[in-house]
Amino acid sequence: MQVTVQDILNATNGRLLNGSADTVINGFFTNSREIGSLPFKNALFVPIIGERVDAHNFIPQVVENGAKAFFIKKGHELPSGIGETAAIEVEDTEAALLDTGLWYREKFNIPFIGITGSVGKTTTKEMVAAALSSINIHKTKGNANSTIGLPLTLFGLEPCNEAAIIEMGISEFHEMEKLVEAGRPNHAIFTNVGSAHIGNLGSKENILKEKLHITDCFTADSVLFINADDELLMKVAAENSEFRPKNVKHIVTFGINEKADFYASSITISDSGTDFVANYKSENGEAVSEQIHLKTLGLHNVRNALAAIAVALKLGISPAVSKKGLAEYEPLPGRGNIIKSNGLTIIDDTYNASPDSMKASVQIIGEMRGGTEPINRRFVVFADVLELGEYAETEHYKVGEYIKFYNKENTENKIDCLITVGKDSEQIILGVKSEDLETNPVTRHFSTNVEASDYLKSLLKKGDAIVVKGSRGMQTEEIINSILNCK
Repeated sequence: MQVTVQDILNATNGRLLNGSADTVINGFFTNSREIGSLPFKNALFVPIIGERVDAHNFIPQVVENGAKAFFIKKGHELPSGIGETAAIEVEDTEAALLDTGLWYREKFNIPFIGITGSVGKTTTKEMVAAALSSINIHKTKGNANSTIGLPLTLFGLEPCNEAAIIEMGISEFHEMEKLVEAGRPNHAIFTNVGSAHIGNLGSKENILKEKLHITDCFTADSVLFINADDELLMKVAAENSEFRPKNVKHIVTFGINEKADFYASSITISDSGTDFVANYKSENGEAVSEQIHLKTLGLHNVRNALAAIAVALKLGISPAVSKKGLAEYEPLPGRGNIIKSNGLTIIDDTYNASPDSMKASVQIIGEMRGGTEPINRRFVVFADVLELGEYAETEHYKVGEYIKFYNKENTENKIDCLITVGKDSEQIILGVKSEDLETNPVTRHFSTNVEASDYLKSLLKKGDAIVVKGSRGMQTEEIINSILNCK
């Protein structure tokens, strides 16, 4: 992108305190450490005021390193030694970033697909991108889905882009409204309603209502794609539902449920990935059944793929193209990657966690079948799920109860050993032990990843399968690395 300071003044209703309105910048950044590398050399610095650090303190540093402009919150003193660097005074720097994002977004008359939900946003975004691989798309980098990350994503749009896939995540009330005001998606995917951030939002119903603001800018042609296997989400599909936004005219459902518009059948999970048949009706109403292969695992990824197929069809992409794109999709690191090492099958699901995604991991490793040799034993390593607030104890306990019931119903492919790490995750073991059943797994709890790794490595044998998962702050990839480095 290339914009002038005058453009930004117009977008933010800001006031130029220093420098020239004709200054041209090529981007925005919020991390003062990024200025030393392209493409931030000629960019505008957005100082965010956090709980512990006010980034206005770094303005002299970024100016010295090549920033061409910066925002400054009204009431802050203009630093000395800034030369001709453009200084734009605004009421709020984060709001100014969003305002500029909206100004830039409105230059593009292309489909914008917003993606929200408690879990699965990033993987769904990547699968949609894979299904749309025949056209030039722009997508959120990583999981930059916040009020800071979203406008930075918008600034990456180029005139050649034919569609944009924008991830939109919230943890507070009214946050989605801010995101939508800038991103303005004209279609949206809602993956599920889970317990992530329930500590801040109070209930699943509140989570649903807040995330449904993703439809605030919908028009008559807009489509909301929703998970038909999510009971709460399906209440949105009812015509007179209290949850259904009035401006949502078209809903397309996807899932394992045969009543969904796009549903999966004949699902098999192996150590090479997931295979299923996608069933739906073509644009002319003919029934279609398409064999799909994914390199990643689990029913949740089947749903993600179905959402991608549905969006691709809406945008006029042929089923053959979306099928090929999904078959070539490689999961991002820590998001269900399959690793083969020293006779072990390791599922690296360490990037993040919620209670619902943990239950999905149990189902994945339970239903996974070996290749030429059967799986010997199944190990589950779960660390704390963070940001659950007062619900932490209950939600972890429910995960344990799920494991207990899963083993009771699946004795031939049950979880053999459960290892938990951290503090709250010990409640998972208590949930398992709420009944003394023969089918319960062996359980151990540890405070650190190192202790858990040492214990796990003492047990592992050729043919075993392991899944490791925890919140980002628990850094459970350390456990994966420890296993891989064990000779």
